Amino acid sequence: MSLDPLVAALVALVGNFILSFGMVLQKRNVSWLGHKGKRDGQFAQARSGWLAGFLLMNVAPVFNYVALLGLPPNVVGAAIGSNVAFTAMLSSAMLGERLGARRVLWTCLMFAAIGLAGLRGSFGAGSLIVPALYVFLALPLVGAAFCLVLRHGRRSGGLAVAIAAVAGSMGGFMILPLRALQIGAAPSIAGWLASPFLYLYIVAGAGAFSIVQLAYKDGEMSSVSPAYYGMQVLWPAIASYFAFGSPFDPVQAAAFLAIAVCVVLVARSPLARGKRASAAEGRR
Repeated sequence: MSLDPLVAALVALVGNFILSFGMVLQKRNVSWLGHKGKRDGQFAQARSGWLAGFLLMNVAPVFNYVALLGLPPNVVGAAIGSNVAFTAMLSSAMLGERLGARRVLWTCLMFAAIGLAGLRGSFGAGSLIVPALYVFLALPLVGAAFCLVLRHGRRSGGLAVAIAAVAGSMGGFMILPLRALQIGAAPSIAGWLASPFLYLYIVAGAGAFSIVQLAYKDGEMSSVSPAYYGMQVLWPAIASYFAFGSPFDPVQAAAFLAIAVCVVLVARSPLARGKRASAAEGRR
């Protein structure tokens, strides 16, 4: 079964919007986790909002699976970058976070680079190199363990960005076992349950979901989300080269490098003055 590339791209964008909405809902209502006070109506509302975000996040992968029927993994991974724009809009509307001019600039440049990377993608040889899947899951798992050790000693906004990047790597990796299921497992529920790729997907999803909650607690959404979504683009693009033989030419390689640079610049750019002023007033 195949899908028209334009339709697949639209499906991917819809899925990414749903994912962004779910992520922002979780960030907005994350306060219920570890709550030790009275469980009043505010607590119940926060828990319900967080659970709604959780459900939306679990619906989004279905759209990626469908999109993979018409687009290669590195292009579907690049489309995940649209979450940066969606998250910025939703965070402004729902969280009151304002982006400074520099963040807007770097976000726009990153989005343009993501689009260029996606346009240059291809299915490649269509082969599946299974050991590469394990390697590209093991690396962010090790990174997550290292971040957790550092966080135990001291929390900081910079560490929150690093945690988000690790979580994003796991989240981006999830595209690979989805594609592996399409080409390397029997097209049935029994075939999926018997395939190790399903369990690689579950481990990556559980890891990304768990780790990113810590980033939400320690950092601003406008700093955390670029690192999270940027690595969701970069990690499957690099991994696809080794796992599926999906090549990228010099133009696409430059686009991936630009994405990485923009992620760092967005994360380090200051918040808008209105946000700072509000924070300062809150401390008073």
